[in-house]
Amino acid sequence: MAEQELPPPPFQRVPERSGRRRRDPLTREAIVAAGLRVLDRDGLAGFSMRRVADELDTGAASLYWHVGSKDGLLDLIFDEVIGEQLDEVPDPDPQNWQKQLKEVARTARATILRHRDIVEISIGRVPMGPNALRYSERVLAILRAGGVPDKLAVQSYLLLFSVVNGFTMDEAGYQAVTETGEAPPLEEGAEMVRGYFDSLPADQFANLKEVAGHFADADQDARFDLMIDLFVEGLARRAAEQGD
Repeated sequence: MAEQELPPPPFQRVPERSGRRRRDPLTREAIVAAGLRVLDRDGLAGFSMRRVADELDTGAASLYWHVGSKDGLLDLIFDEVIGEQLDEVPDPDPQNWQKQLKEVARTARATILRHRDIVEISIGRVPMGPNALRYSERVLAILRAGGVPDKLAVQSYLLLFSVVNGFTMDEAGYQAVTETGEAPPLEEGAEMVRGYFDSLPADQFANLKEVAGHFADADQDARFDLMIDLFVEGLARRAAEQGD
């Protein structure tokens, strides 16, 4: 059965069009794909409607007819990136909901790291496009099937992605400055921090000196997994308390 057409969400900046203009070979899908290529290549600072138009060998005016504005196009790109994750959100398994939620978080991180500046684009945007709605529906299904009370399910769903976005923004930002030569590679930088902490006067910084060696641990995957473990395990305890 065909999916029912969704009503336009609030805050929508993309114009509603009943069809394509005559002789206009462009489609909204092609514009979004080109926009995502430009974003991945040039970053948000280098993103412009002119560059997207050049990618499609057309004029910027044609893009505006389809997507309304630069912000409208960024809304669509954001929803497209969310859509990349849809097939990787599993069907709810009540016995394994914690494991499933952790996998959702790992997939989100991997997707963010594939697309330059996508977290920056997400700031201030309410994800209510069709892909975002279906994604929210599927993740909430995991939480509710696991017995997480409804209010807590919504709060933890929103907080999970605040946590993931914050981690990956820091991670991607560091990658960007190392690629430009403005900072050393992560392992080298972590070792420099360890050495500096170790050199501090013990009477003022006893704790930093004693744990300095742990600052040389640059395994971002392990750090991310620890963060998600703490989040999900804390959520499970809170859900159990509220269910009693």
